[in-house]
Amino acid sequence: MVQRGQTLVEMLGMVLLIGLSAAIAIPQLGSAQRGAALRRATENVRSQLWRARAEAVNTGMATALVFDRLSGGGWQCYVCRDGDGDGVRRADLAAGRDLVVGRVLELEVGAVGFGILQGIRIPDPGGSGSLGGNMDDPVRAGSGNILTFTAQGTSSSGSIYLTDRKSSMRAIRIFGVTGRMRTLAWSVGWDRWRIAR
Repeated sequence: MVQRGQTLVEMLGMVLLIGLSAAIAIPQLGSAQRGAALRRATENVRSQLWRARAEAVNTGMATALVFDRLSGGGWQCYVCRDGDGDGVRRADLAAGRDLVVGRVLELEVGAVGFGILQGIRIPDPGGSGSLGGNMDDPVRAGSGNILTFTAQGTSSSGSIYLTDRKSSMRAIRIFGVTGRMRTLAWSVGWDRWRIAR
């Protein structure tokens, strides 16, 4: 005789197995979503940097990526072209002598974006010791937070830090002599930064 249906114990076992699977998968899904958002934010900033460099080389004029902290705590960055031959300067931006070219990229406070994880030891991406300086300043691009590219493709040096606000960071490092950029990744528990994929 063929037995039909399931016993109550079998059904409860099935529900328990489904619940355990969901409990394991949901945190991993959140981590994957944060990781993807961090990669997207990093690529958006890198594309702005590449745009500034290409603009400088193509026009023969100094061009910069300017970073501003917004009043609500978020950040924005935008490409500016030197309009009067003395480099991109905040006073010239305010006076309209240096011009914004292209779109303004905004990264909100609290979301994935510019930032440094707080309260933990983070290795220095240069390879020695711990990350130092002002841990509330994720844009390390001089006092004006301006990264300038020349017509020859060289640039001012700097590092830009982005975070998922939970456990991972990315660093975009710009090397002045060559204008080359390198993106590094770090997560809690890692002893050093790694080249981002």
